[in-house]
Amino acid sequence: MKKLLNLIAIAVVAIPCFADGLGEGKTALEFNDYVKAAEAFERSCTGGNAQGCLELGALYEQGVGVAQNPYKASSLYAQACREGEAKGCSRMGLTVTP
Repeated sequence: MKKLLNLIAIAVVAIPCFADGLGEGKTALEFNDYVKAAEAFERSCTGGNAQGCLELGALYEQGVGVAQNPYKASSLYAQACREGEAKGCSRMGLTVTP
């Protein structure tokens, strides 16, 4: 019974991560499915998840799964920064836009 309760607790904690696309995006990255990852991170970012914006910004910066766009990357990093993601602030500062 205790194992069942632990599994339920883990599922309840993990569901929000996958519901907003962040978990799905990270899983897609593990399988090198960058287009699917970008789509999932877009949902996550649009849903207000700063880490989703950070991850999507990295894809735009590198041109992986999406067309390379340093302006879009910088904008996504700025959004992540505004939403409290410190890595977004540092990436925004390091992103050089032509």
